[in-house]
Amino acid sequence: MPVTVPASHGDAAHPDAGRRVPPGLLALDEHLFNPDASQWLVIDSGNTAVPRTVVPSLADGLELVGRGRIAALVGHLRDGVGVVDVDVPGPLGDFLAAEVSDWLSRRDCWVLERPSGGAKGRWHIFFAHPDFHYAPAAARSGFAAAVSGYLTALAEDVKVPRNELDLRDAVRPLSSPHRFGAVTRPKGDLREALRGLKRLLPDPPAPSPLRPRVKVKPTNAGHKSAAAAGSGLVVPLALQRWKRQLRTEWRTYLLTGEIPAGSWAAGATKTRTAVEVDRSLVEAACTREMVWAIGDPEMAWRIIRESHPAAMTKAKHQGYSWWLGYVWNELVRSASEFNTTPGKPRKVEAPPAEVLEAVAAARQELDRLKWTVPARQRAALLLVGHQLLDRVLRKGKLRVPCPERDLLLDTGLGDRKTVRAALARLNGRLGTLHTDCLSLTERDSSSYEFEINSAPHGEGRQIPPPVFDPPPTPRGLWLILPRASHSLWRTLLTSPGPLDLADLAVKAGLVEDGADEPSKSQRSTAKAALVALSRAGMVRVDEHGRWQAATRPRSVQIERDAAAAYARQLETIEAERAAYRAGTTSSWTAGRARAIKAQRAKEKVWWDHLSPAAQAARVATRRLEFEQMSISQQAALKARLAERRIRAGLDELETYQTWLRTLPADEYVARSLERKQRFQDLSPAERGASVASWDRHRLRYGLTAQRLATPPLDERPATPDAERAALLPDGAAERDAAFLERQGDLLEQDQHQVAG
Repeated sequence: MPVTVPASHGDAAHPDAGRRVPPGLLALDEHLFNPDASQWLVIDSGNTAVPRTVVPSLADGLELVGRGRIAALVGHLRDGVGVVDVDVPGPLGDFLAAEVSDWLSRRDCWVLERPSGGAKGRWHIFFAHPDFHYAPAAARSGFAAAVSGYLTALAEDVKVPRNELDLRDAVRPLSSPHRFGAVTRPKGDLREALRGLKRLLPDPPAPSPLRPRVKVKPTNAGHKSAAAAGSGLVVPLALQRWKRQLRTEWRTYLLTGEIPAGSWAAGATKTRTAVEVDRSLVEAACTREMVWAIGDPEMAWRIIRESHPAAMTKAKHQGYSWWLGYVWNELVRSASEFNTTPGKPRKVEAPPAEVLEAVAAARQELDRLKWTVPARQRAALLLVGHQLLDRVLRKGKLRVPCPERDLLLDTGLGDRKTVRAALARLNGRLGTLHTDCLSLTERDSSSYEFEINSAPHGEGRQIPPPVFDPPPTPRGLWLILPRASHSLWRTLLTSPGPLDLADLAVKAGLVEDGADEPSKSQRSTAKAALVALSRAGMVRVDEHGRWQAATRPRSVQIERDAAAAYARQLETIEAERAAYRAGTTSSWTAGRARAIKAQRAKEKVWWDHLSPAAQAARVATRRLEFEQMSISQQAALKARLAERRIRAGLDELETYQTWLRTLPADEYVARSLERKQRFQDLSPAERGASVASWDRHRLRYGLTAQRLATPPLDERPATPDAERAALLPDGAAERDAAFLERQGDLLEQDQHQVAG
């Protein structure tokens, strides 16, 4: 299968400025800062926060720098990490920065110095300590109070204002430029700084809102002393999976420096003697593995920089530019030549044109249908509807199976009742839900099927519009994302341009009515869902706070969480499916059947105890109410009664035929005459609507339809009474002849009984 791997690419964080952010800085920022979306903000050159701009993550914030008013990114540090802002210009500031760093280092703190970029002498002193928990000045205690007290005493000693030696938890990340454009680099070896930070705070920061802050438990003293001593302890890497996992031998090499088994010998040259292990061959083989497994030079170099000191030594010594130009790019070219077959592109079978048109029309109808249900039920309706249409596109057919348990796995919904309710709403609007194809004797190979409506045929257009299918989402993704995420994502996919938060919330159906303004709670819900989508790489935000769909790489943690959630749900569903196929009846189903049977028995006893006059009066009242309804109300009532009978276990066609057979001949004729007269009293438009309504009802529930060429769903042979009922109203002569024939049959039956 062809694989395309980019040889190199520009800086993803600053595409306009053309500045490449070193992976070491990004790794330090990811371990220093709280990743929650509420912890980030962007500022302009005047040190003012840019309003209406949501920053979902560090990477998203760096992409916004340099666009519009946005000049820099500001974040809040994780618990256990603080920063001292030395705002004293000149040599005195350099002296104070060195004093503060020395004081913190002597107290077993991890320390990193970074020029602030405002002027010479101004510094940011990052430090980490397990016992440090930031709090406002009036509420500081423990190590935070000790740091604050030291800064106060130092400011008084050198006669500088107290606010020029300030303890903070909000600061510009290491990878963000200064608001005036200056790019400053921290002092020291970034790789060693990252290792020391991970020794002190081994766990990655957990997302948490601004208040309250997450507390980090202090580690034991022995662990701190090992970190402070600067020993050769190597922190294990959290190797990430991009396209596939690195093979075991190369993961071991990067983690421990142990060279994989194989032939790595090189012969003698003019400048060197023969060697048993040529590190160039080893590193080239390791880089080739990362080309195929990772495919991204930035991430591959980050892994190299954080690998064991004995691994990839030549690449680390030569630097990123040398490794990219002489190793990575050459291996990418050879991989492309090996893996590409010119002139033989992979064939992709597109769905038929009629299927594409039908799906496009169904998505538009689904968008209209969502406004007919309460806002709290729209997310489930849209999830089920779009997943059904995606299945139609994959199969290339208008009619596809729709097992409820499969839809649970596709949508991430919690129970089958929600899926069943959504299918009931889609039935009759997007298409037809076929329930007659489910066989209780073939439980493992039959299920409900859904057939979407064909697209309305119009004149003039024969070529279907282009369809841009969204990229497939990993299984279980909708289980871990907020419920509103799916409708927001689908709305952005079909939007011609970026949308701000308010417009997006309205178009996605988060409000009760399309003319309503989103409330504060609805805005908060939309914002949280968009932040989750951004972390999953499915949306992005621009410098104006507007959102648009995106297809960016998602984090490995997102994929792991989705896979774990999918595995848990799959285990539950497989157990239910095994019990269903084995014919095991649950106690709830049996109890429900008993309750329905008992209720119907009560209703029959109550009706039988009524007098004939009371029964006739009730029938006349209900008939009068039905006749006074509109055609749409009558259709809704008939469908509701039919669904109730079906839920009670009755067959609609058998019920209809039984009623027709038990109808007396005189009443049959009277009904036909009354129906004909009522039909003639309607206007031409009402006649057409009435005929269409009855035909849809007959087709939907498997009854005989007289005006549709499509055969009924139930192909059992219709009785003469059913056929006669389907042909009413007809001519007077034919009706009288049929009546005389029925009377003659009754007379012959009486004579046979007398003779017998």
